[in-house]
Amino acid sequence: MKFKNGAVEFCEIKQDSFVHDYDENIPFNEYLYKEELGDDFVDIRTFGADENADFITNTNAINDAITKVNENGGGTVYVPKGEFLCSTIRIKSNVRLFVEGTLRCVTYEQNLNAENKLYYGFIFGEDAENITLCGGGRISGNGATYCEEPKSDKILLPLETFHLKSYIMAFRGRIRFRKQPSYRVNLVEFQRCKNVDIHNIEMHETARWTCNIVECNGVDIKDVVINSNYHVANSDGFDITSSQNVVIDHCYIATGDDALCIKAHESLDVENVLIKNCKAMSLANCFKIGTNVYHNVKNVTIKDCEFFMDGTTGGYAGLAIESDRGSTVENITCENIKMDGITSAFVVWLGNRHEGTPGQLKNVTIKDITALNVSLPSAVSGTIFDGKEYETENIVIENVDIKYRDSKEEIYTRPEGVGYEAMIEYPEITRLSSIYISSHEESPYWELPAYGLYLRHCGNIILDNFSCKPRSVNTRPEIFREKE
Repeated sequence: MKFKNGAVEFCEIKQDSFVHDYDENIPFNEYLYKEELGDDFVDIRTFGADENADFITNTNAINDAITKVNENGGGTVYVPKGEFLCSTIRIKSNVRLFVEGTLRCVTYEQNLNAENKLYYGFIFGEDAENITLCGGGRISGNGATYCEEPKSDKILLPLETFHLKSYIMAFRGRIRFRKQPSYRVNLVEFQRCKNVDIHNIEMHETARWTCNIVECNGVDIKDVVINSNYHVANSDGFDITSSQNVVIDHCYIATGDDALCIKAHESLDVENVLIKNCKAMSLANCFKIGTNVYHNVKNVTIKDCEFFMDGTTGGYAGLAIESDRGSTVENITCENIKMDGITSAFVVWLGNRHEGTPGQLKNVTIKDITALNVSLPSAVSGTIFDGKEYETENIVIENVDIKYRDSKEEIYTRPEGVGYEAMIEYPEITRLSSIYISSHEESPYWELPAYGLYLRHCGNIILDNFSCKPRSVNTRPEIFREKE
């Protein structure tokens, strides 16, 4: 069946006939391991926790154990093998929460009817220091129960004939949007904490963001598997929010929204973040700075990572670097990244989402990138606000090799170029060429006028050894710089 969008026909969707909500090829033994518990610990069962107990009993028992250890100056709280249903667990200073079994969050219906509902995060800490989450076990969020069923439960495979709006509608139709009222919380959330250690743990099926680090200082995250239903809406992997001095090393992230995300919508800047040796699958962006960057972001490096798709398609960009609320984003380095099946390799975007004067986006280096089987071009863009041009500054793109997945294509570009009004809204690469009206179904979409790289409002951009191999039926130029 084909549908009309003006003069452009939607392409038929190629799809299989069974549900596919998880990455089925996670190499758990490369990330999770047998960890030494030690001799000095408090077992949650001594406080009344039990696999067969109700979630209220388990919640109270685990929180009582944490409080006791905290009051005694610190130590280890042990969650043994087995599955323990509970509501919000509050970790406190000098506590090591060692999870060998599974802590499972209450379902939507259980939480809806509970007197004391989930609070901020399933595993939650605030104003604490010297806290550890580890043990080789699982933190599970029951995320799908907090969401409606999707319009389609079929796997989305790459289109035989690529058409932008068909693609967007197809993968959006598989998203599980939140129920109302939602009551969704993040799976793990630490606020205003110091010296945070998260290692050797699986974070499974979040209902919202998986791990949100808010206004924290000194955070080490290593050997963590994020294993989420990648059709659950807003299911970010790691969110580093207004935090400083953060290292994420050797983690595996498979999720539905941004996998590795930098945000600054709280009261502090983001500074000194290092991400390395990670593998990420996302049905949004694999690495993203933004959106809602109200405060400055500086000194962020992501290197030696792999971005991939597992048995499906969808999403936006591998690397998305954005300043959208008047902040300065600077000194960003992305190097030695391998991508396969990611929709677009990168987008660098300076804009203003509906309010305020644009900020600055400068000193960004994207180098040593290989991207196979892409479907859309990359872009670097500033914007115009109140008649004044705001450029991205000092952007280096070096040793970048991109290859399209070959297919047929139905391409719609505007003769006058992308246009001003299409560059000031939501900055995902597929929406960089759209005007959002009231819904995705009603909004017009068109392709960028280059298959490789689209440039606009760019100050001092350096291209060194950039190459892109298009589809064999391609008719667009490799690089297009829009005239002002």
